[in-house]
Amino acid sequence: MASSTYSSTSTCHRESRQPPTRLGVLGVGELAESLLVALARGCQREGRSRHDLEFHLSPRNDVRSHRLGWRFGAIRHVSNVAVCESSLCMLVGVRPEQLEALASELRESHALSKDHHLMVLAAGVPLQQLQRWFAPARVVRVMTGLAVCEGQSALTLYPEDPLTRDLLGPAVRQIIAFDDEAAFEASMLAVCVNAWQMALQQALLDWFQTVPGMSGPQARLLLMAQLRDALALMEAHPDTPPGELASRIGTPGTWTARGLEQLGGKEGAHRQWQHVLEQLRAEVEQGSASPGSE
Repeated sequence: MASSTYSSTSTCHRESRQPPTRLGVLGVGELAESLLVALARGCQREGRSRHDLEFHLSPRNDVRSHRLGWRFGAIRHVSNVAVCESSLCMLVGVRPEQLEALASELRESHALSKDHHLMVLAAGVPLQQLQRWFAPARVVRVMTGLAVCEGQSALTLYPEDPLTRDLLGPAVRQIIAFDDEAAFEASMLAVCVNAWQMALQQALLDWFQTVPGMSGPQARLLLMAQLRDALALMEAHPDTPPGELASRIGTPGTWTARGLEQLGGKEGAHRQWQHVLEQLRAEVEQGSASPGSE
């Protein structure tokens, strides 16, 4: 499919009386698709028409491209260069090891201008390096997790960028911007915590199902309720450390207090989580780790 072209401007959309927002996507992987689904749903919740937002997709990954085309009218282009010609704002979702080759392709074709705005969804590649590869385009880094498609996720951003906030804001519950790139890199480990929490819930679910008379669905509902309660307390008391809230619930002599005592301490489960995070952070700083959600 040939792409429509237009001259460069400082905005991400163009022409017609009520121009649609055009978002190009270079690399339609699972994470990029999840973010696009969240963005389309978020825009619809805000009362925008399906035609107010256009996705312009790179040619690879036929299954995802056709699915996004069927659901949201996404336009699949014949090349990465054609995507650049169709859109000034682009989400870059290729794997980190593929970024340099992509940048070389676009650079050789003179496809990028200073008016292009790239949001790179990849771990382990410093902003300075991305800026060199994709010059003269403006580049920022973003990250979220696969659960973003449910519309409740956070998106991390480096550096702060109003245009990215405006464009991707409808897809997520909140955007957390960092002034320090090392902090942004470390924040990606929160994406890992999401999966760890799910695995922990499975372990708890497995145990509760050993209780005579308790079904799997009942145990699942109980655990989900407890998670919602914990989140509600943290949101209602933003200035109170979660550990203090836990101590208020686990008053001395209660089963809750006994559990907190056993799970805490130098060799407890809480310390094990911290130890894993410390190990992974060291790998992130060496550029050898990924949150596993590209």
